[in-house]
Amino acid sequence: MARVPVSGTNDEVMTTPATDVREVISGLDIDGMARVLQLTWLHIANEHATQIMTVEVYDSDESTAVTAGTQRLVVMVPAQDSVTLEWPEPGLRFVVNVTAAVTNGTCAANGGISGGGYLV
Repeated sequence: MARVPVSGTNDEVMTTPATDVREVISGLDIDGMARVLQLTWLHIANEHATQIMTVEVYDSDESTAVTAGTQRLVVMVPAQDSVTLEWPEPGLRFVVNVTAAVTNGTCAANGGISGGGYLV
């Protein structure tokens, strides 16, 4: 199969890890496509005025229980700031879906988190 470039944003406000996780790239269902996502970049914005935001990224479906085994990374974002992370190819591999949750801070819909890479 050919490599397919993908990118997008979250279409829902991020929730706390104890509650739920949301898709980083809305509408992407990796395991439903029988492909693997090689995530090469991730951009996260914290809109809260004073709180540092902790973002936990998982290889899991949306609305499922997450575990330490499905966690791929944890990112801290200062108040009213953003961070962009990049990984050399092949990037971080996700076989189920790339989802995230936040503690503290504010990660809004449609641009709070965006990411991209390749489906292989």
